[in-house]
Amino acid sequence: MSLPGSQHAVGTDGSDYQHRECIAPHYRASIESKSRLRLLIYSHFLLGFLVFVHILTYHTSLMSTLNVPRPHLWQYIWLNSILSSICGLVSINKNRIFLMKIFFRGTVIFGLGTIITTIIINLSELFTFKKLKTNHQLDELEPQTFFGFPLLSAYSLIADNNNNNNNNNQQCTKDSCSSITSSTYYVLYDVNHGEGFNLRRDVYIRMANLIHTLRERKSADSNWILVLPPWGPLYHWFSHNLPRTQLKWSNFFDIKSLSRFIPVIEFEDFLQLFTSSSSSSSSTSQITIPYVYTLQHFSEGWGENFEEKLEIRKCNEEPMYEKRNDNYYYGWFFGYDDRIRARQFQCLSAQGFVTVLVDFLIQNITWSDDRNKEQVVKSIMFDRAETVLHVDYGGYNYWRARRSMRYAKQLVDLGNRFRVDYLNSTDLIDRTVLIDDWTKMKRHHSQAMGGPYIGIHLRRRDYIKARPGYVPSLEHAARQVCHHLNRLNLSLTFIATDADENEIDTLRQHAHQLCETSSNQIYTYRPNEKILENILDGGKAIVDQWICAHARYFIGSYESTFSFRIQEDREILGFEQDSTFNRLCGDHEDFSLSLNMELLSFQLDTIDIAIFIVLLIISLIAIYWFQRKPTLSKPDDIQQTIRNFRIDNGGVKGAGASHEGSFVDRMIHSNKKMVVFYGSQTGTAEDFAQRIAKQAKRYGISAAVCDPEECDMEELQRLIAIDKHLALFCLATYGEGDPTDNAQEFYEWLRENGRDLTGLHYAVFGLGNKTYEHYNAVGKLVDKRITELGGVRVCDLGLGDDDGNIEDDFMAWATIFWQNVCHKYELVINTDGTSMRQYKLVPGPFPVDSVFTGEIGRLKSYERQKPPYDARNPYLAPVTNTRELFQNDCLRSCLHLELDISATNIKYEAGYHVGVFPSNDAALVNRVGELLDVNLDEIISLLNVDEDAQKKYPFPCPCSYRTALTYYLDLTSMPNTQILKEIAQYATDENDKTLLTLMGSYSEEGKIQYKEWILDSCRSIVAILEDLPSLKPPLDHLCELLPRLHPRYYSISSSPKVHPTSIHITAVIVHFETPTKRVAKGVATNCFKELYMKHQAIGCAQHKEGDTCHLPGRLPIFIRKSTFRLPFRFQTPIIMIGM
Repeated sequence: MSLPGSQHAVGTDGSDYQHRECIAPHYRASIESKSRLRLLIYSHFLLGFLVFVHILTYHTSLMSTLNVPRPHLWQYIWLNSILSSICGLVSINKNRIFLMKIFFRGTVIFGLGTIITTIIINLSELFTFKKLKTNHQLDELEPQTFFGFPLLSAYSLIADNNNNNNNNNQQCTKDSCSSITSSTYYVLYDVNHGEGFNLRRDVYIRMANLIHTLRERKSADSNWILVLPPWGPLYHWFSHNLPRTQLKWSNFFDIKSLSRFIPVIEFEDFLQLFTSSSSSSSSTSQITIPYVYTLQHFSEGWGENFEEKLEIRKCNEEPMYEKRNDNYYYGWFFGYDDRIRARQFQCLSAQGFVTVLVDFLIQNITWSDDRNKEQVVKSIMFDRAETVLHVDYGGYNYWRARRSMRYAKQLVDLGNRFRVDYLNSTDLIDRTVLIDDWTKMKRHHSQAMGGPYIGIHLRRRDYIKARPGYVPSLEHAARQVCHHLNRLNLSLTFIATDADENEIDTLRQHAHQLCETSSNQIYTYRPNEKILENILDGGKAIVDQWICAHARYFIGSYESTFSFRIQEDREILGFEQDSTFNRLCGDHEDFSLSLNMELLSFQLDTIDIAIFIVLLIISLIAIYWFQRKPTLSKPDDIQQTIRNFRIDNGGVKGAGASHEGSFVDRMIHSNKKMVVFYGSQTGTAEDFAQRIAKQAKRYGISAAVCDPEECDMEELQRLIAIDKHLALFCLATYGEGDPTDNAQEFYEWLRENGRDLTGLHYAVFGLGNKTYEHYNAVGKLVDKRITELGGVRVCDLGLGDDDGNIEDDFMAWATIFWQNVCHKYELVINTDGTSMRQYKLVPGPFPVDSVFTGEIGRLKSYERQKPPYDARNPYLAPVTNTRELFQNDCLRSCLHLELDISATNIKYEAGYHVGVFPSNDAALVNRVGELLDVNLDEIISLLNVDEDAQKKYPFPCPCSYRTALTYYLDLTSMPNTQILKEIAQYATDENDKTLLTLMGSYSEEGKIQYKEWILDSCRSIVAILEDLPSLKPPLDHLCELLPRLHPRYYSISSSPKVHPTSIHITAVIVHFETPTKRVAKGVATNCFKELYMKHQAIGCAQHKEGDTCHLPGRLPIFIRKSTFRLPFRFQTPIIMIGM
């Protein structure tokens, strides 16, 4: 029977490894080559996916802000190589040479050939790019690409990285500015006094791009730095009791982050730097700015066509600067009028982008004073900087500047705390985790989910007069809130607004009346006076924006820069555009239409549609063609080659009369009429299959036991041709109605259409557990399906229930099965009670390097560990830490173990299980040797008496008795009735023999006796040998009968995100007294306990992380994936039960 909690390590008797190592070194090379080929194909798929995304992105215009170039023709041609890669992937499993040839030819023609040809044709682009970069002409061109790839060329990346490195960490303070040289220039700027906080942030992006362009255009010995203008006073900062002028940028933004794009300096630090450098040569503490320009529009307007131009003209308005008797200009300098003055002032009419100032600055970097002596210009100021426009608004450098505007940490922390306390929102849950450097973020639309609330920006005070048609009344705003809450199935709303408390209360009342649910809550951020004193009005605005930016759905105000800044934050966080670019509707508008400020259309031209349709049709045809199964009449060359070799008693023989590759050929060769297939996860179904095959000998039938995973089940159709054939299926149901791992392929094969099993004589015994919903689903389906395909049922379906007594179920069914078989085939049972051995003892000596010492699969695998690690090849993991979790006075014990996997490529996820191969207690093993008077260090081998059997050995052989009893055989479980029946013949005392024979007889009296003496008393094989002193079975026969020691599974109790290089186990120690006054111990947990005691003895079981502590002990482990997955939506309720 197979249970979800355990798994049988199939193929661990050592025979399959010896077979490959002895006869097929080319087969091992093939396996390696196939692994490499799969890696190559998967890499090809990944590259194909990127090319396809590029094409799709360009044609859908979904990411126009990235300046994605038009795909070249070669990319469309290259995508055809993906179809040939599908051929290659399909060919690997079945060794289909024809498909492999298609793969190689298609990859060379469509893949490598296309790329090499295109590189040769377009190689000149790289040199052209280098020339343009050297001559500083790139800003005048479209984004550069290399033969159509949506990436910069290697030269471009190196050059840009060098520029970025030069820009990084050039933040100047009053104490240091390492980048200041004799050629350092400062650009100051200011904005019209009537403009608000968010438009001023927009102007900063324009000026930052100006500095960036200057630093690219000018030679390396010139250093341009942007001086950040102090904030305030702004008309919409209402807290008049707070400081409102000369506020530093560091109050609101991370200056270090700003400096990642261009070097910046706070205005006060700039003053102190200049004052300290000027005071030594001047009697005044004032500093002089050589040039001040007030930007203004051309008085005649834009004209018919847009044209970039710049001209010094008469001021359109009364200037804010006046010339005094000392020939210096004085005026508005951010409230520092007594400390700064200008040497020259002019009005500059400007029309166009901010880069129109670049040439002007470069040409005017020197000026002549009254002594006609040249002097290097140190600083230039531009007032009314909002006059010039963005360069490439929304383009690459725009977003680099915008992403550098990371908010001050204290403001982000306040916003996050509010989200946690009131809106049930965290970055981890909302999928809005950001790295420290926003300029390196590469998030895409739909990556962010957002908190379970709606964010709204409701601007009222000035907008009621300025834009009355687009400002909803409070009732209409509440109606829109309710509509979106109901549509999105949410109940929380956060509003950033300039409305007063009375208006907010009115809005809440309307929402309470209009919303369908009374659970809706409307929140606003209202900091107390102490917090407001620290963050100021600008800080409160940023906190409002930060909270709105993390909402599941955002609705802004019409043409508000406050809303624009939130939408930009959401773009950085990775929200979908449909959840971001929305606005509140005025009372005259229908909000049910869900108005969007910006929706990008999905457009494809006719040629593009034709290309996609053709590729889609080709893909569908290829999928259909490659999914078809090959016919039996044409086995491929590789399959035939494998069948031409066989292993016989450890030696290699030629093909001749060998039939190793086909189970039907093997049956014909060895004159077998019956085949028993098993689908086993824990070994129970395999054991039943072996017992049926053994019983068949009593009826004169020679039976083969086969693993369906190792057989071509297509040959069931050939089995029908064998006279008096019989196929028996012992199949376990695993998990929620699934087949076991080794029966999965057969299960899928049987369900496909087009199968024909007419005339196949068969029977099915299913193993399941009634506590599961899909009880024996696999056995039932196989029985039903074979009948539908024309099979002839020899015996009714048998169902074993592991929740009851599956042994009784099997024996009762087996009795009926053999009765039916005898009747159908006119057989007579052999009444000879002599035990028929399945394996024969092969004594030594054996070469030392051929002896197993506990390895599960490959010989010496623990000495030379090689991935991949699985149930056939476990990893011997060091135990780095153990500790007791229960208190000392607790009657039970629970251990925490940490297994080191840092030296492997083992990966795991939450919910996975770790399989541990335990070892039996040494005292228990020694006790068996004492009771049977056997030298446990004797090397033996058990070889299957059936030369054609798939399973050559019951466990890895040769090995010592001690190794077999310690690592391979189960000594602690209660033996089944078949074992008792087999060993009864070795009891010399008649009472002992009678007792064992009775319990193995399957009579009602025997069942009662077996329950009382074995099950209720918890007697293991060791306890039976102790209580029946006359019982002395040969140890080699006992090793043949005992079940395999299976791996124990534990849910991994560590998180891969926190502990990626270690696996943690939490296990309660199994330790109890049986009715016979013996102490029973759990096999695996007893191993854990011994490791814990050893660690305690050396004194570092409680070592701290990072301390060096060499702990003894390793455990063979492997990872098993779990079918359990947490719901995709974080809001889905989960019931968790700890048992």
